[in-house]
Amino acid sequence: MHITDVEKGSIGEELGIAANDELIGFNGNKAEDILDYDFYNESESFVMSVLHNGEVIDYEIEKDVDEDLGLVFDEEIKTRVCRNKCIFCFVDQLPKKELRTTLRVKDDDYRFSFISGSYVTLTNLSESDLQRIIRLKLSPLYVSVHTSDNKLRRYMLGNSAAPDICEQLRLLHDGGIKLHAQIVYCPCVNEDVAKTAKDIAPFCETLAVVPVGLTKDCNTALKPVSKADAERIIDVVEPLQEEFLKQKHTRFIFIADEFYIRAGRDVPDFCNYEDFSQLENGIGLIALFRHDFEEALAITDDMQVGECSIATGVDAYPTIREAAKKLTDKFGGEIKVHKIHNEFFGDSVTVAGLVTGGDILKQLAGKSLGERLIIPRCMLKEFKDVFLDNMSVKELSSKLGVKIKIIDADGFSFVKGCSKNEC
Repeated sequence: MHITDVEKGSIGEELGIAANDELIGFNGNKAEDILDYDFYNESESFVMSVLHNGEVIDYEIEKDVDEDLGLVFDEEIKTRVCRNKCIFCFVDQLPKKELRTTLRVKDDDYRFSFISGSYVTLTNLSESDLQRIIRLKLSPLYVSVHTSDNKLRRYMLGNSAAPDICEQLRLLHDGGIKLHAQIVYCPCVNEDVAKTAKDIAPFCETLAVVPVGLTKDCNTALKPVSKADAERIIDVVEPLQEEFLKQKHTRFIFIADEFYIRAGRDVPDFCNYEDFSQLENGIGLIALFRHDFEEALAITDDMQVGECSIATGVDAYPTIREAAKKLTDKFGGEIKVHKIHNEFFGDSVTVAGLVTGGDILKQLAGKSLGERLIIPRCMLKEFKDVFLDNMSVKELSSKLGVKIKIIDADGFSFVKGCSKNEC
């Protein structure tokens, strides 16, 4: 790892380490990326090897946990690409249209699972990778299991060399790594949800079951989750939750809100989702929104709503409409909630996070939107005001002729965001 600078007054400077030196490793292990440095930088005792003036020098370090080595690097983690050809791969289903280029990258990198909570299959790991995860305590990790039946899993992943998933989970669990797992449920394919849950329960903290996402360019051998499918999964999972609650003191297995929406059933109560550890998987979003909205509404004494519009996805529409009505019943004003159908990816894609700027423009052009249009931040690229189809918020605002306000997709932000005074 190439050292570009050394901070003044740091341990590195005291040792005589300089810019353009090379960090070789720690305790005899090669430094592969910044994760190695971060781990040992927060440790108290270790040996650090540095190439300085053509010579490898081993420094025996004794320091406090909060003391910084002060080394600066310019290297980014190079994404490890996916080796699988999953039958339900969302990247393969993307339309041949202009999209953010990052959407077409098939990553399957355990480091990003640790850093940002993305799901990985563990199929591209070597033995040294597994040992590194344990040594650096890269926990928690998020693992796409899909099924504990290895033959079926290899078919679903399109990878005949995929290793035994339960053995991998066991190894990591025994090494002190906390694991969260997911099943992408494909009707008539991995119907063994109950068996898989029981097989991996000894090694994992939670298990999410999410419906397969199919665009209009999907694998035609797959079918979307129907009402009957959703009802069946709910009827399988809810008794399992009670069983796990007695055995593990946690419900362990949780299912995406989409199953309840498609089954026409209300989502469970707020408390049923425990610590909401699978929230990013669309699990518990509605329950959490309702809970936070009711709290925010109760503590808000006075606000002006004015006239505004909200754009949301098909799934969230009933919840947002209900909240908007409660808000205007209390404070007056007018909130028009617009259900945006996903023409870009296809009607079977119903979540707000995959709504594009182009679809909002087509469906809201010429409509009276009031003083502002409110959209949830989940529709946009992280840290940037750009939709999936590369349309910017500024461009959409100009074409619709209305000010656009971006809010976080939670109940507190909804109440605050609907206030005319917050514009």
